[in-house]
Order: sequence, then C-alpha cells, then structure tokens
Amino acid sequence: MTTPDEATAQAAPHRPRTVTVTVNGQPVVLPEREVTGREIKQVAMAQGLPIDEGFQLSVRRGNGRYEVVDDSEEIHVHARQEFLAVPPDDNS
Repeated sequence: MTTPDEATAQAAPHRPRTVTVTVNGQPVVLPEREVTGREIKQVAMAQGLPIDEGFQLSVRRGNGRYEVVDDSEEIHVHARQEFLAVPPDDNS
C-alpha cells in the first residue's frame, strides 16, 4: 500500500528545471541548475554558439569581475547569469 505522499511522488516524475543564462552575450538554456563548466560549454555549442570545449569559461560575479570556471567545477546557476567563453590564447 502506498501513502498519499508516495503516490504523489510516483505520479509527478522529476522534471529538470531549465534556466537561461548568457554565454558571450547569447542566451543558452541549461537543463539543470547544477552544472559543470564543461556542460555549460557543451550545451552552448549544441545551441549554435561558435565555441569549443577548449575555450576558457568564466562567470561574471557581483563586482563585475569574471572568475574562471574549471571544466570539472560544478556550479549553481541562476537566470540571466553571464558567462564568457574565450579561446585559450586570447589575452583579453
């Protein structure tokens, strides 16, 4: 016998909550709020941004400065968060 809470959990399968961020000024819809730097780049590439996995990804912080996000680093993203992906030889 299932409890009402179990029945509700079974009836409502977990659906990922998407979040839209920007990468190089372009909107990118991420499937989850917890993603790695590599996943952000992969999703951006799949959505047509002209970047590749070798690019360096950075996130804009509250002070307006960008902080590098490693490929394996998992971060919690929020709507309208800004990312910058640049080729590794770009010194800008």
